[in-house]
Amino acid sequence: MAEQALNSTERWVVFALVGMGHLVSHIYILALPPLFALIKADLEVSFAALGMLVTAFHIATGAMQIPAGWAVDAVGARKTLVSGLTLAAASMALLGVAESYAVMMLLVVLAGIGNSVFHPADYAILSNRVAERHRGKAFGFHLLAGNLGFALAPILMVSLAAAFSWRWALAAVGVSGLGVALCMVLFGQGLKAAKAVAKQPCSHEESGASRSFLTPALWVMLVFFILISMVTAGIQSFAVSAFAARDGLSLELGNAALSAFLTASFIGVALGGIIADKLRSPVLVVAGAMVAGALALAAIAWLTMPIAMLVTAMAIAGAAIGLMRPARDLMVNAVTPPGMTGKAFGFVGTGLSVGGAIAPVTFGWLIDIGAPGHIFMLATIFLVLSVVAALMAQLLGANRSSSVRG
Repeated sequence: MAEQALNSTERWVVFALVGMGHLVSHIYILALPPLFALIKADLEVSFAALGMLVTAFHIATGAMQIPAGWAVDAVGARKTLVSGLTLAAASMALLGVAESYAVMMLLVVLAGIGNSVFHPADYAILSNRVAERHRGKAFGFHLLAGNLGFALAPILMVSLAAAFSWRWALAAVGVSGLGVALCMVLFGQGLKAAKAVAKQPCSHEESGASRSFLTPALWVMLVFFILISMVTAGIQSFAVSAFAARDGLSLELGNAALSAFLTASFIGVALGGIIADKLRSPVLVVAGAMVAGALALAAIAWLTMPIAMLVTAMAIAGAAIGLMRPARDLMVNAVTPPGMTGKAFGFVGTGLSVGGAIAPVTFGWLIDIGAPGHIFMLATIFLVLSVVAALMAQLLGANRSSSVRG
């Protein structure tokens, strides 16, 4: 339940500020890879060393998400969000003047730490400040902003580097992030979400439950996040290679199929928030979407398709995964104990990092052993398991609510 319902204008200010922050955070995630060739020539380091910068960024983000969630609930979402964005933005800007690899490594770690605040802080703000009937759309808008950041990052970084230099490109996106942080300070009164506060428990059982945010339902949602992350990371990383190895598709046709998956996922997120708000049953949206996605990926795994059908099947899978995401976040919100939204979303958000780390190795190994088609079957299995996880989380959350009321 929202801490205090916002009017239409206030709601859109919150959407805009949270969305801009999330967009910037996703640009930062992909800021370095498009510049690798230029940085390599300038600093005379290997591509492996440059890859370690990205790895360090993700490790720092994943490791700090739970502490960031605690900070959100302890000192407030707005303060945590502004502090994290400022740290990430300043670190990115300073990368533009770094003269050594060691300094760059330090700065990307700091940027990763700053980047860890976005999911716990953003979801705490949206959960506490947006009325329940608009919350699915709020989560969908938040996800769309992040996806837009991913889409803009390669074009933006390459364009800035071509016009100026790779150093100016990093400095520019860093300074832009500082500008967003300043907007949050000046216009972000609506970003103030409720902090966790001590309450008098109604019973001994409720007291014990309130002492820990790690409910069984949240543990299951962590598994859900890992499974979905493995599917998306695996397909994004190796679908094109799998199509080439198994079906002999050219890179152009393989990328067309992957683009259909990504574009449909973007559209699915936009529709998913609206559908979740209309149906008011996020678990049904999640389960239905994952079944549809699993059927599409199973068809790709088992059937020989003409390219038009393959693109269509990839689009269905992408749309299903995108459609699920706002409802997934509503499920997390529903099974989170009061006043612990930051910690809960920080906790399940680590699943994205875990899945993203495991999937490339696992799916790449399947191609290495001569089983490229198996990546789609493995993704199908993960989606089926995600349906089981969603239903389990719903059941566990319902049981906990009943026991607390009792």
